[in-house]
Amino acid sequence: MSDAEARLRRLEDIEAIRQLKARYCSFADRGYDGAGDDDESFADLFTEDGVFEASAGPLRGREAILQRCKSFHPFGMHLVVNPVIEVEGDTATASWSALVPSTTAAEQALVVAGRYEEKLVRTDAGWRYAHVRFRPAFRTPYEDGWARTRFVQNEVRPA
Repeated sequence: MSDAEARLRRLEDIEAIRQLKARYCSFADRGYDGAGDDDESFADLFTEDGVFEASAGPLRGREAILQRCKSFHPFGMHLVVNPVIEVEGDTATASWSALVPSTTAAEQALVVAGRYEEKLVRTDAGWRYAHVRFRPAFRTPYEDGWARTRFVQNEVRPA
């Protein structure tokens, strides 16, 4: 592979990973017109033995991830920015800052922010998540703000 071909492949890989994250956010979103709200498609973004770490602890495998999706908040909108994507052949790492306005099942408005840390692999179906970890910076009631209440206890944090 020539240097130009290698650079082009790297750029194509980075764009494919950006698109994967966009699908992740869409499928996890719910509760508004245009939200993806698709648990099975969300789980399919992971490798068969993929790991998903959020508030519920590490979940291993698509089936466990699919079951976790069913407990996502009734409203959530994932906004991700500031990607850092590193591709090494058929593996990659990515990190993103996230802001997730959400509503709990008890109708409490929350604002969640944090950082996604991800490991990805190239598969026959394209790039897939081998490991996704969300590190929250805050999870606060909307009316309080993070200065007053940085973390609230909640049945489930947004993915």
